[in-house]
Amino acid sequence: MFGNKKSAEMRRLEKERKKYGKYGQIQMKHSRMGVYSCWYAGVSLVMFLAAVFAAFVKHGESAGFTGGMGILSIVLAALGIRTSKKGLRERERNYITCRIGMAVNIIILFFLIVIFIGGLM
Repeated sequence: MFGNKKSAEMRRLEKERKKYGKYGQIQMKHSRMGVYSCWYAGVSLVMFLAAVFAAFVKHGESAGFTGGMGILSIVLAALGIRTSKKGLRERERNYITCRIGMAVNIIILFFLIVIFIGGLM
């Protein structure tokens, strides 16, 4: 091996110390599915805003595009709720991203369903 054994041991100890946060507790990682849920919420919101922008630019003549983007945004919000629910089942993780993703996806889904039902009436 190259180098002396003490420096390798010191590197190993330093790497081990980085795992621990304040007061010697292990730093918990964010839930992977919670992060995906936040991404679903972001993409759903961007698609909804793109549909609204297209409706304003085309002066209401892009019904197919706007409706398709709205339905796809509803599906992505529902998938975001599902993934955040899965993320809450992960062990020893930080669940804040799951809770944020679930709340944002529920709000987006609620407003999109209200707009959809309002359009039917």
